[in-house]
Amino acid sequence: MESSRAPSRRQVLLGAQLSGLRQVLAVRQGGSPEDLIRRGMATKEEDGKLKLAIEDYPYANDGLLVWDAIKEWASDYVEHYYPCMADIVDDEELQGWWTEVRTKGHEDKKDGPWWPQLDSHESLVQVQATIMWVTSAHHAAVNFGQYPFAGYFPNRPNIARRNMPSEMGVEGMDAFEEAPEKVLLDTFPSMHESILVLAIMNLLSSHSPDEEYMGTYQDPAWEENVKISKAFDKFKGGMMEIVAQINEWNKDRKRKNRHGAGVVPYVLLKPSDGDPMDEKMVTEMGIPNSISI
Repeated sequence: MESSRAPSRRQVLLGAQLSGLRQVLAVRQGGSPEDLIRRGMATKEEDGKLKLAIEDYPYANDGLLVWDAIKEWASDYVEHYYPCMADIVDDEELQGWWTEVRTKGHEDKKDGPWWPQLDSHESLVQVQATIMWVTSAHHAAVNFGQYPFAGYFPNRPNIARRNMPSEMGVEGMDAFEEAPEKVLLDTFPSMHESILVLAIMNLLSSHSPDEEYMGTYQDPAWEENVKISKAFDKFKGGMMEIVAQINEWNKDRKRKNRHGAGVVPYVLLKPSDGDPMDEKMVTEMGIPNSISI
């Protein structure tokens, strides 16, 4: 993978640093609603509701449904096992875990004033929901569409082997005007680089045949607890409702960003992978319980 990117051998180092930064930003900005607000894609109204800058924004439309379901499930779980705020503050194992996340997992950012304190139901639910969101739905949205959207490499070349003609002076522009196709092909990645990247993207975009999707796996311990089992069943039902809603939106002619000529349906945040008998590995849909590549 390093050989197919401009930073070359520094790609892994940069990737690791950016990954750590993304994790910190996730905690600082919270889940889906806060991320949309930070990016200027939504504003919070006086009544607390979110108003999207672009109403027909599939990632936001679908993501907010998933986020709400995740947060409700986290809230039901936390309120059952921690009926009082003191239970959260006095849980040494829970507080020790959170201290390790801050001081060991992100040692260079451990003194940041924005780290939430686990001292209330609200803060614990927000942290848990954010972790679940980032490692499941958010990752599914950015990962499993790589091959479907970039598998035709001219649509998204991984590297440019030469500068743009306008950056190469008069000679560059003359060469482009004389033989534009040759200049374009010389700019594209080589055949070897393209095949390598396509193979990697296909692998990254593939679901495992035994993938466990959000809302489909219930821990045996949950089954033994009637209240938690019911809460999970509600969460599972919510995932099924989201699937139905996404299917409906993808058929809506008014939603031009997910329906119409030349527009592919948006299914990256569809919780289930569709037909259980479909043996294709690259389906674009399905939110695994955690990061899965």
